[in-house]
Amino acid sequence: MRRICLIVLMVSAVCSTSLGQVNVRIGDVTSLKGQSINRLVGTGLVVGLNGTGDGDQYEVAMRQLAQMLGRLAAPVGGLEELKDTKNVAIVMIDAVIPEHGVREGDRINVNVSSIGSAKSLAGGRLVITPLMYHDLRIDKVFAYASGRVQIGADGQATVGLIEDGAKIEEDVLLGFAASGSEIPFSNDWIKPADQYVTLVLDKSHASWGLAVAIAEAINSELSLAADVERVAMAVDLKNVVVWVPGFQRNDPASWIRDIQELSTLMPPDEARVVIDRDSGTIVVSGDARISPVVVSQRGLTVNVFEPPVETSESRLVSKQFVGLGTDDSVSTNVADLLRALNQLNVPIDDRIAILTQIQRAGKLHAKLVFKE
Repeated sequence: MRRICLIVLMVSAVCSTSLGQVNVRIGDVTSLKGQSINRLVGTGLVVGLNGTGDGDQYEVAMRQLAQMLGRLAAPVGGLEELKDTKNVAIVMIDAVIPEHGVREGDRINVNVSSIGSAKSLAGGRLVITPLMYHDLRIDKVFAYASGRVQIGADGQATVGLIEDGAKIEEDVLLGFAASGSEIPFSNDWIKPADQYVTLVLDKSHASWGLAVAIAEAINSELSLAADVERVAMAVDLKNVVVWVPGFQRNDPASWIRDIQELSTLMPPDEARVVIDRDSGTIVVSGDARISPVVVSQRGLTVNVFEPPVETSESRLVSKQFVGLGTDDSVSTNVADLLRALNQLNVPIDDRIAILTQIQRAGKLHAKLVFKE
């Protein structure tokens, strides 16, 4: 019978040190409200296919082809005249507007995807097609797309790209400043007639601690220049509203630059263990700790306890089973446990199972997150 192996992880309490705080640039952890990706969309026809198009099996494509021929002064009597057409496919088109906006005459890439029964778009060419804003309540053509479809290396023959395939016809300029009446936050400090910009914390950095730290850094550095007591307020864990002084309203760019160039101390991270089963990775952040506990997994017994004698280094020992200590006031670091498991080449699935069982036992003092 296989002997149970014991991992004894010995970590002295004197090794428990908090992670040092670091300075971060505000512009590196936030974006401006309005600074987002927008899309242009449309439907069109790809022609010139080598018998791999929709054909009369997809009547929607044939109707659109008939309408196009009619506009080009080559009308057809009925869809039956197009029954042998195999070199045309109807496609969905979308193009991404960069977060800094676009001007008339700019060109952007176009993604093309078959929405009919076409087998391949290889060798095809998109007929000039108008593109609308993704919010179809805005009834305006912003660009025209056309060009040869390039099939990607992933082998998906019904999806392709046209590099610089869309020419912008209407400026898409992003407005970053908004009046207080347009801001969806209710606070006496926000005045309806004044101008504000909103800093939006990145998803991975959104927290009350960092939002407040950013507001305090802005107030400390810029309130004197604006001759007010406060220029910024954290309205929630993701948004910081910043007032634009009257002398900057005609030139908000320099004010925004000054804000983004400021630095602030990152508050201590939330204790978190993030597991990605697909990639087999475990990411530990903050002061993630484990109280004394014993877990047995597939013939391996993990015993986490605090030794009675202080030591400055972690030690890994293998022996027969030893009972669990009873001092629940001490804890050890998750990173040390993972390091020990790595030294014994414990498979990733077993590492995940061990952490999961420790969390279920209430001995993991961190948020355990499984990444989808």
